[in-house]
Amino acid sequence: MSESHFIVCLRDGAWQHTNRGTTSAPFTSRDAAIRAAIEEARGTGDPSAEVIVQDNETSAETVWRPGQDGPDQQ
Repeated sequence: MSESHFIVCLRDGAWQHTNRGTTSAPFTSRDAAIRAAIEEARGTGDPSAEVIVQDNETSAETVWRPGQDGPDQQ
């Protein structure tokens, strides 16, 4: 199982993403945090990396895996 999970979430009114204990923040929007997380995930070269958006404490959605287009690429 991959350890390259980039979790995007809203904390204390600011969007951020975390990976293996490292936090990148703040981002002005959910989409900006997702784009930054995808860029970092691509940079890992891990074929099983994932970007996951956690909308609240119990809901999560995978929004990107390698081989998929990012939110601005169609």
